[in-house]
Amino acid sequence: MAVLVLAIGIGVNVAAFSMFNLALLRSLPVRNPDTLLLLQRRSLGGEIAGLMPYPTAAFYRDHARTLSAMLTMAGARVELDDDVEPLRGNFVSANFFTELGAVPAYGRLFQPSLDETPAASPVAVLGYGFWQTHFAANPAIIGRVVRINHKPVTIVGIVPEEFPGLHVAQTDVWMPITQQPTIVEGSKLLTDTSGGAVEVWGRLAPGATSKAAEAELLSLTNERRKLVPKDVWDGEYIHSDPGARIIALNPRMTQALEIFATLTLLILAVACANLGGLLLARGVVREHEIGIRLAIGASRKRIFRQLFTESLLLAILGSAAGLALACAAIRVMNVVTDSPKWMSAAPDWRVILFTVGMAVTASLFFGFAPALQLARQRHKRTIARQILVGAQVAASCVLLIVSSLLVRAVQHLLTSDPGFGYEQVISVSPHLGDHGYKPAEAQAYFDQLEARLRALSGVASVSLAKISPLGLGVTRMDTKVDGRTLEVYPNWISPEFFRALEIPILTGRNFLPGEKDAAIVSQSMAQKQWPGQNPLGKMYGKAVVVGVAGNARVNALSEDDSVEIYWPAQAEDMPDMNVVLRTDGVPDSLPPRLKTIVQNLDPKLFPEISLLRARFHEAARSLEVSVSILTGVGMVAVLLAAVGIFGLVAFTISQRGKEIAIRLALGSPSGQAIGAVLGQFCWPVLIGVGGGLGLTAAFSHVLRFMLFGVNHLDPLSYASAMAILLAIVALAASVPARRALRIDIARTLHQE
Repeated sequence: MAVLVLAIGIGVNVAAFSMFNLALLRSLPVRNPDTLLLLQRRSLGGEIAGLMPYPTAAFYRDHARTLSAMLTMAGARVELDDDVEPLRGNFVSANFFTELGAVPAYGRLFQPSLDETPAASPVAVLGYGFWQTHFAANPAIIGRVVRINHKPVTIVGIVPEEFPGLHVAQTDVWMPITQQPTIVEGSKLLTDTSGGAVEVWGRLAPGATSKAAEAELLSLTNERRKLVPKDVWDGEYIHSDPGARIIALNPRMTQALEIFATLTLLILAVACANLGGLLLARGVVREHEIGIRLAIGASRKRIFRQLFTESLLLAILGSAAGLALACAAIRVMNVVTDSPKWMSAAPDWRVILFTVGMAVTASLFFGFAPALQLARQRHKRTIARQILVGAQVAASCVLLIVSSLLVRAVQHLLTSDPGFGYEQVISVSPHLGDHGYKPAEAQAYFDQLEARLRALSGVASVSLAKISPLGLGVTRMDTKVDGRTLEVYPNWISPEFFRALEIPILTGRNFLPGEKDAAIVSQSMAQKQWPGQNPLGKMYGKAVVVGVAGNARVNALSEDDSVEIYWPAQAEDMPDMNVVLRTDGVPDSLPPRLKTIVQNLDPKLFPEISLLRARFHEAARSLEVSVSILTGVGMVAVLLAAVGIFGLVAFTISQRGKEIAIRLALGSPSGQAIGAVLGQFCWPVLIGVGGGLGLTAAFSHVLRFMLFGVNHLDPLSYASAMAILLAIVALAASVPARRALRIDIARTLHQE
């Protein structure tokens, strides 16, 4: 039982660290990952862009000496042979696979000498999973010509199953980036100097460092400013993230990881308190043994060393079992989430070292104090056991309340009004900018498209928005208000936007057709930006506030009090605009008709059409998974506490069987007899509950960004968590107590 309890407590921590290690510490399985740098544009003014124009990347590639190679990648939605579902495509530099050390499963991969020349024919390499599902893993596909975006493309190879690329998301089809304008007709990707469109990675030259590369790229950026001053930000520089990893840390992610690490360590604390109490109770049985050892000359130091060694052995066994349990849990999670093959559950040296650290830490926590108490022959005192009971109850209380708060938060998210109507809304993204549309051409296209959509039966309203609701391309900017940072979600829209999403204008007015230098702010922004003032007529930059709209989590579903600002879309925004339309009824049957209308106006377009209802549920599903994990952690802690209290009460009752039998023989009521034994546990439990409540209330404010509108002192969450905890503790104590009432009084007294 001790090994099992430790396996659960340590296994939860090892599993959590393994996921952290896989996502943030372990490099992707590519060639020399430590010499790869992810390059991003930044400026002293706070501007950040993960992508950069292809000509800028090419300039760095041709002039940087601290970089031996540069890899570029641009995502794309493409269609294969008129399939209904679009493919997840990536256009990459021809050196992409060789630089990452990939070997083809079949055929060949890209080669600069063959695939980057002007006369090169369009070719593609298929992802292993896509090749299996779409082409039944048939090697004969090599050399076959397929049609991608209606263009003939030759399949030349299949990437190996274990190839990770540079992202977790699996790619269906890879194509050379120099052929992107051919596949995406009208694209200006290779010549546009202003729009950020490609992800850029650099390979450090031998002996070069990331700091040296950043210094050289800064010098090249300053040179480029002289060539194209309008395309380079003021104070622009290139930031590098060394190492090829799945994700990079950001402040919000760091905060979430700290919270989760604290909760998993509380699980270990519960397990250690559990075992510490059991070891102290077991000291009663070993009293005779320890007395003999002392009598024949053993020092208390040697007794302590022996007892602590026993605890260390338990910790080692528990850690080994915990490591196996963690690996099994990660393997199951990989299967459930259909993770790539390269995301192995096998532990590396970091995980092994962490597990050893957990073993030593656990042995110190649960073994040191009991060993010291037993060596000093002070184990009969109940104060240490009571402290341990209170500690595990307090830790369980914290975990259970946090879990309850998060469950309530997700319920609130799913049942509360997000501030806009999404059930009957469709987003249509024609991606005109990807096909080289100029602002005037894009405006003319949208004028025709809107006219045709308004004439379509079942369409109630049509609007334009630069940021598609609940989409992936969310923009956020920071502004300073009274010394604090305010995160603002901007959007550029047409006046019909508020009607299409049913967002009310609370005060002021909507935008006028053709209006410039105007802004509409959400109610939360008005309150935070200008507290206690009338926002109408206030200036935000060059724009005057003309209206206040209702709060709507259009861009940040998980933020209950999101701050949003809207500007009227201008001519230069048109190539990047999306259509947002509201239907009168169920919108499910409209997407095929919308696609036909979009492509009738321009056959080279391949629009992205999404139901906002589906986006909403997808976003909510990811939150549900996170909360389910944390809830599971809380329930594991309560289960461990229940097991510990059950074992401690059962052991205590077994050691005080004579006392209970005498009390019953003398006519004491059964409840009073058991109560005299259990009374020593009541105060520790109550103090533990009180301590847990205080700790949670003191630190739960750090959860605010995860609570989606639920107060961190929500009384219902606290009350339900306490009720569950006290019920489980009472049940754990009552089972051995009821068993004690069935003892044979005469036999017990005779044995004593």
